Amino acid sequence: MSNPNPVQSSTNLFRRLAWQTSVPISIRLADNEPGAGVGIDKYFIQAPRYTYLPLLIPEIRENLVELALDDAQLEETDEKNWWFEEEVDDEPGGFAGQGACRWHWPIDLIELSSYLSRPQPLPSSSSSASSSSSSSSSPRQLKLLLHLSSPPQERLLMPNNVETCKTQWINQIKEADFVRWRNTSRVTNLRRADLEAGWDGIVQDDYDLYSRMANRILPLPTPASQTPTSSVPSSRPPSTDPGGSTVKPESSYATRATPIKIYLPDGSPVIQEVIPPTGSDGKPTTLITVIRQHLPLLFPVKSSDPFSLAFPIAQGIPLPPESETAWLAACMCGADGWLRIGICLRAQ
Repeated sequence: MSNPNPVQSSTNLFRRLAWQTSVPISIRLADNEPGAGVGIDKYFIQAPRYTYLPLLIPEIRENLVELALDDAQLEETDEKNWWFEEEVDDEPGGFAGQGACRWHWPIDLIELSSYLSRPQPLPSSSSSASSSSSSSSSPRQLKLLLHLSSPPQERLLMPNNVETCKTQWINQIKEADFVRWRNTSRVTNLRRADLEAGWDGIVQDDYDLYSRMANRILPLPTPASQTPTSSVPSSRPPSTDPGGSTVKPESSYATRATPIKIYLPDGSPVIQEVIPPTGSDGKPTTLITVIRQHLPLLFPVKSSDPFSLAFPIAQGIPLPPESETAWLAACMCGADGWLRIGICLRAQ
């Protein structure tokens, strides 16, 4: 029996750990809605990070709406008109909340946008450990308000059905594949059963089912040191260079670019640039290099503390400055293949 690939084994471990994380959500019926304020107008759920709000509606209906509304009110409500928005805490110095939650956003992105809506203490800061011990003893909840009517279509953009989420998920997978390889052949060449397994894994919260697809399209973070080196210098991107690459084609270090989206507070535009996995010197691109290049005022080069003003976070975890983007994109990307990094202003 052949020995398992250690890189594949460790990558699968980190992907599974990220998959198994969840987001605690409290859902309350919005004021002025039927059933609000009756004492059973709130429901708590531990939602998988990779799921979508439309997939949670059956559970929310059974455990919240059907208990809070009487039969006549329940008869009048229509799930097509339901929508959620963040319940913002009135904290001094905080930004505005994200408002209505997009149906086609995974829970992780909704939670990330909520987290960025106000400055936060650096989670790994030892200096603030004692002052923040009380708040860190329990996980932070994502607080949502459920509205039963008058959805703001101009904000939601898409209807609240599962098929819409699935279509957007497939589109995002193809876009991430194009960023990596300048084509979408890895996705389009998938067997239909494998692509469906990817989505079914999200619906059923089944990592093994999802990995049937992920293992075929997500490259492994195989280090360059594990492959023969080439003496021929090359200025071309590794994925388009037929002879100059020192990394195996299936490696995340051999891609044309890394599929990364950087999110900022207060509804600022998302940063999505071409970020090669390695620099011109052949060394892996690090996270601090990327954020200093695109956000130099928040991450000044001369600062002794790289996160003195803000810090990056992904999958609910603060990221080390020297972490390699190719590794992060292979091991901590979302179920649609995108590595989403939030930039949170640091509370002083």
